[in-house]
Amino acid sequence: MSNKAIDNLLISISRLVAVDSAGVAIAEIDLREGGILIGGGNIGKTSILNAIRLFLLPEENFKDSAKKFGFSDKEGKFYTNDESFEHYFPSSTSFLILECDNYLGGPLPHCQILYRGNSDKLDYRRMFTSLRYEQIRHLFWDANAGEDGIGGRVEDLSPTKVQAFLKQEDKHFKTLMRSAAIKEVIYANQLLNIDAMRFFLFPLSTTSDADVDAFRALVRLLFDMKTGSDTVRLAIANIIESQKKERKDELNFDIDAFITHNESLTRREELLKNIDNLRPEFEALSDSHKKLMKNRNAEDELMQYAMMVQNRIGNENQALDLEKTQLELIEVKTRSANKNCSDITDKQKNLEGEKKVLLRQHQKLDETVQKTQLLVNLYDESDSLETIVSGHRQHLTNKNNELELKQDAEKRQNELDELEEEIKKFEEMERRFQSSVNKQEFKLFNQLPKFIWEKVAAVNSEVAEANPERELTSSEKHAIESFTDLIEVNDLGYELFGVKLDAISVDGRESDQVKLDKTRAALEKSRKRAAEISAIGNESRLERIRAINVLEAEINRTQVEIDLLLAFNSNAQQLNSVSEELDQAKIKEQRLEDQLESQRVVLAQEREASESQKIKVDQIKLDLETLGNYHVRVKAELQANALPTIDFSVLPDHTVELNEENLQHRIKALQNKRQSKNEIVEKVQGFVRNQVLENDDKLMSAHIEDDLLEHAFQQLQLRYRGLDEEFDILRKNFVEHKHSVHAIINELKNNREMVRQFEQSINRSFKGVAINDLAEVEANIKVEARFSDLVSEIEHLDTHSDQKASDQFIERLKAFSKKFFPDGKAALLTMEQIVSGIAYRVKKQGQTGWESKSQSTSTIMLINIKLVEILLGRLRNSACTTQFPLIIDEGASVDSSQFDWLLPNMKQAGFRVLSASTNSASSEIIFKFGQHFRLDAMRTATPYSAARTIVFTGMPDSFITEGSALDREQLDMFGDADE
Repeated sequence: MSNKAIDNLLISISRLVAVDSAGVAIAEIDLREGGILIGGGNIGKTSILNAIRLFLLPEENFKDSAKKFGFSDKEGKFYTNDESFEHYFPSSTSFLILECDNYLGGPLPHCQILYRGNSDKLDYRRMFTSLRYEQIRHLFWDANAGEDGIGGRVEDLSPTKVQAFLKQEDKHFKTLMRSAAIKEVIYANQLLNIDAMRFFLFPLSTTSDADVDAFRALVRLLFDMKTGSDTVRLAIANIIESQKKERKDELNFDIDAFITHNESLTRREELLKNIDNLRPEFEALSDSHKKLMKNRNAEDELMQYAMMVQNRIGNENQALDLEKTQLELIEVKTRSANKNCSDITDKQKNLEGEKKVLLRQHQKLDETVQKTQLLVNLYDESDSLETIVSGHRQHLTNKNNELELKQDAEKRQNELDELEEEIKKFEEMERRFQSSVNKQEFKLFNQLPKFIWEKVAAVNSEVAEANPERELTSSEKHAIESFTDLIEVNDLGYELFGVKLDAISVDGRESDQVKLDKTRAALEKSRKRAAEISAIGNESRLERIRAINVLEAEINRTQVEIDLLLAFNSNAQQLNSVSEELDQAKIKEQRLEDQLESQRVVLAQEREASESQKIKVDQIKLDLETLGNYHVRVKAELQANALPTIDFSVLPDHTVELNEENLQHRIKALQNKRQSKNEIVEKVQGFVRNQVLENDDKLMSAHIEDDLLEHAFQQLQLRYRGLDEEFDILRKNFVEHKHSVHAIINELKNNREMVRQFEQSINRSFKGVAINDLAEVEANIKVEARFSDLVSEIEHLDTHSDQKASDQFIERLKAFSKKFFPDGKAALLTMEQIVSGIAYRVKKQGQTGWESKSQSTSTIMLINIKLVEILLGRLRNSACTTQFPLIIDEGASVDSSQFDWLLPNMKQAGFRVLSASTNSASSEIIFKFGQHFRLDAMRTATPYSAARTIVFTGMPDSFITEGSALDREQLDMFGDADE
């Protein structure tokens, strides 16, 4: 490293390693000179490069991953949170490692290691170590595993094991989980503090949220250079926001909330004016309230009168109650006797109905049993009922199959096709078994010692019966013996890693000749069946119709006979049971006739006693008629006013005169109170409807408690007493709102101006910049037209001096919100919505005018790359230099001539261009990149997961050019050449 690089502090991202992640077992990608990843489609080339985003951003989980990382497919559709998490961290052995070199007066290497955290939270964790990757590589990959020299998994790999090693070997080792702490480490800018800068990746000028958000947008842009992508627009919007002095100055205008507040003030003004206009109604309400207070005890006085009437009647009724009790006892006996007679009669009717049902059942069951017996008699006496039914069912199945084949040509063809496949399968099995019979000496059974063969058979009997048809090599025999050495012998059989295995008896083996004979028999059966089905297709249409009719009749008859046979035993048992029930019914019929006669005698006696007692009761009632009339009137009045008629809540008053005059006086007082209350209720509910009182459902109900009504009246009194003060507060709120309108207009104008100023600053940076064959480039940051129209309409409004101007602003804001935001979407205006895109105009070398046609995809990509270089330079600490990866997905699709300018210029600017392509990439593209990674050239036999076997380790392939760092490193591996 030169002294110049040391003076200008350099951070270089040198290596990316994926372990059991992103579709690979391991991939070690050297990033120092860039290059192109080549391999088959959908093996994870691009996603490996995209993993760098996880290191550069201070995140801790994959929640809202589309916004955080922007992982998407080729069509631009974002992957879900779970898809992204499981792709990069599918297991506990999944790791991503980034190796970097910091030059702070000397190289300070470090590795940042990411690993799987809590899967429910979709989080991942970070470790930082000052050790180089080569010093920790053995933790993740065993170069000596397997026999192919590729290497394989490290047994028992886990985050805990890695942490334990790093804690012991590296005094600078640390783990971080929270975003705030990660941000302070990877974006550190304390250049004189080596410990603070030890693990930094990008030295931001400041670690403010605004700069971090701007850097996040540029990171996404580094990995997404598609011209049609929305990433450039979002990055510009974020960077414009980051230039504001304070976080609170960010554009985050909630239009809905602002309009709602304006409407709330207007409604408040209308409400207070309405309350003031209703003052005469309140005065009338106060008069009704005074009348209500005058008769406030009317209910208690009427209930007191009712209580004394009830007490008087109670005393007079004691004698009557005794006689009524006696009458009730007699009537109970009469009803009981009458009910007994009715019950017995009902039982007789029910019994008669049951007898009729039983007789019908008996007749039907008898006929069914006899018919079934005739069917059984057709068979031999030794045949059981189950045998007969089974025969019928088999016959029915055969006939149904025969019918379906005759009716459905497609089914016949399908069965023929299946039979042909079956015949082919049996023919192949016949060939294989015949071959094995011919070469019995090569079966594993005959080549392996008996005790080894028995262990293999315990693991998999089919493998044990295999015939390689050649003599096993010594290495193959040794491999088998080594494997069987792992299998332990116990009393019950065998055991492998705790798994119990059953022993296979040698005597119980089925020979290949037996298997061949069975296969031939099955083959002959399938061929015969195919011939039968083919014959059906050769029948004439008339023959087939006649055969179908016969089959359908046979099927229906067979099904009926099966139903009869299945129900035979049950029907016979039911027949015996019904016969017994008929005998019991006749006995019960006679018993009920005797009981009915006895109850009729008792009923006649009780009716005579009841008539005699009623005469006594009626005589006593005549004496109590006067008191009864008083009681009825009082009770009716209480009920009419929804008052209790029993359990009164008042004390008794024995001085109350129970006469007509006193009763009328108390009723009149209650009516006057009710009238006053109704007037108050009507007026209070009117105040509720006019929104003077809160809309309480209890206040709007048909019946309102006195306490609630009194509370409402007191609220109204307080409201009218403080009305003037409420008007004063409202006027102050209107003044404050007018000031906020003015502030919002200025904010909208300022944000539009900030976009224009940012565009000018970008174009100043583009001055004198040559991009490929372009002499000049100008950027045009597009502002959403509807927003520009809004600002143009409102920027000259003087809201301080003219209330009408404020109203005009509100109306225009409403119209803008309706057009700008779709229905149902929150009207929250941000810089990302204002900036609608970016376009470029260019002037080529040797031309005097601007190009009129649109630029090619490759040209726009080059301009975007230059834009990222400019924007990153503004965020980076000026005392530092970075070597950053820049991703161009599907590099083979880019015009190859563009790379002649792109690669050297990006290297000079501190970028190492990386790309991915399928195996169809041209040799010209590969040559221009200088080095390439054949990602899927090797696959390990001992991966961490069978789903991820790809291995790329070591150095990339490259064309030998003059003096690159990687070339020198490769040549050094062979030592000095002999002259």
